[in-house]
Amino acid sequence: MDLVMAQRLVNRRKAAGLSQEALAAQLGVSRQAVSKWERSESSPDTDNLIALAALYGVSLDELLYGEAVTSADDSQADDEAQNSNAGTKASDEAEEAEASTEHAGYSDKPLVDISLARGIHVIDSNKGEEVHVGWSGIHVANERKGEEVHVGPGGLHIDTLEDDGHSVHTNDDGTVTIDGETFSSWKEAHDKLDHHGKHFHTKVGRAWNKFPFPALVTLAYLVLGIVYGTWATGLFLVFLIPVYYALGDFIDQRRLSKLIDGVYPAAAIAWFLYMWLCLGQPHPAWAILITIPVIKALMRWCRKQWKHRKQA
Repeated sequence: MDLVMAQRLVNRRKAAGLSQEALAAQLGVSRQAVSKWERSESSPDTDNLIALAALYGVSLDELLYGEAVTSADDSQADDEAQNSNAGTKASDEAEEAEASTEHAGYSDKPLVDISLARGIHVIDSNKGEEVHVGWSGIHVANERKGEEVHVGPGGLHIDTLEDDGHSVHTNDDGTVTIDGETFSSWKEAHDKLDHHGKHFHTKVGRAWNKFPFPALVTLAYLVLGIVYGTWATGLFLVFLIPVYYALGDFIDQRRLSKLIDGVYPAAAIAWFLYMWLCLGQPHPAWAILITIPVIKALMRWCRKQWKHRKQA
């Protein structure tokens, strides 16, 4: 599916006042599938196209191409009906053209709609972001990143299509569903999953990650500050926290790229701050900060290559 058709699907859904999650529920598909259609990463099959056309009250031609294709064998009754509606359509088109002209200079600005019935609706097409606050709750979506958050009477719903992303839903019976797995409570989910939302692989890794290391760091900072008066330099202990959890992930999953991805940024920032604040040499120490996104991108590439090798 090309980008024009994908954008047409986005426009149809928004015109119907539906979120990606609401549309997915009506079609019986996942929200991720709807998001992929609207980002031109995949195309809906024939059954879903028919269901979409029926839902929006348009033909398949209008849905896909934005035009109604009329047949040469149309009956005279259809022609008369079209003629009777010609004035109304012309009036609507004139109003739309006037509105387009009025807002022509504001296409780069977010669109804002505020009403008592619909609530507050803000769309920034340039960034692919949408915020809706209404009677059904609060809905925030970033279609470019495939992220969506909904908080309302039905509970909390979080979805993301990122490589390490997750889907989190709270249910009416008090349970919580994370990536398709249902837990009886948040406590059970917290006990069984690590801070990345993944199941622990080893007992050592689970014990390591469950240990309250941040509390230990706070206690050590207070002791060093009170006894030795090293309140400023003691702040460097904070950088031990991401290093500790990165080590825990490595112990549990044996993934070297994740270890480097977690340890390197903390170490680089700590070294730069030490050179700057303690030795007064921010230059050229700042250059190490530029390497952080490079290392993270490299580790991400390594994980994708390893994933492809395992699937092959």
